[in-house]
Amino acid sequence: MDFSARRYPGQAETPKRKDNTMKALKITVFLLAVLVLTTQFVRHIYVRYLEPRSSVLDTYEQTETKKAIKGAASLDELVSRYDAAKKRIDELDKQRKKAEANKSKDDRDVLRDKFGEEHKEDYERESDLKAAIQEWEQRSREIYELRVFWLFGFAFFLAGAILLVKGREWPGMAFIVSGIVETIWWTSPSFRFAGSPLEFERLLMNKLVFTVITLGLIIAAWVMQERVPKRVRTRR
Repeated sequence: MDFSARRYPGQAETPKRKDNTMKALKITVFLLAVLVLTTQFVRHIYVRYLEPRSSVLDTYEQTETKKAIKGAASLDELVSRYDAAKKRIDELDKQRKKAEANKSKDDRDVLRDKFGEEHKEDYERESDLKAAIQEWEQRSREIYELRVFWLFGFAFFLAGAILLVKGREWPGMAFIVSGIVETIWWTSPSFRFAGSPLEFERLLMNKLVFTVITLGLIIAAWVMQERVPKRVRTRR
């Protein structure tokens, strides 16, 4: 029986075993990254171009304010509408407080409920516009964060590739995995909330573009490392 290939406790790994371990790690990382990114790509394409966006109930449930929010072309347009709505609410609050003067607590509660019911549309308009502005600003922050953190991920990936070329395979793979995880995380699908669809579409397009770029980089890096002579990749 040949015991030459067996590894005993305390025995150092052979170069061949190390090469096989590193190759298995690279293949695993590559396959998982491609799997996740292609899935995200299909999801982004579906949501951007194929997903149904309308309902037969829209005619009955959408107010004029919600229609205006969906049709808003810029944040300034929403702010302009909100400014008018907020001024109206401030006027109503002054009227309510004036009417509540010298009233008992029970009378104030009744008056407040009655006042809110009579001016329900005004209060809903202000609330819907405020939520739409907050949603727009949140999407804008997400786009900024996506670009910044994707660049960090790319920097990690590039640093890892340089280390691999220099023969520092394990530190190199650590940086590469960190970079891939960072880029995948920030290009992952987002939840859709109420508000203007314009900024959501912009965020979605950014994620779609960066997903394609990330997938292309990973495939290109794999092809290039397969073409590099083994002695260069495993320089010791």
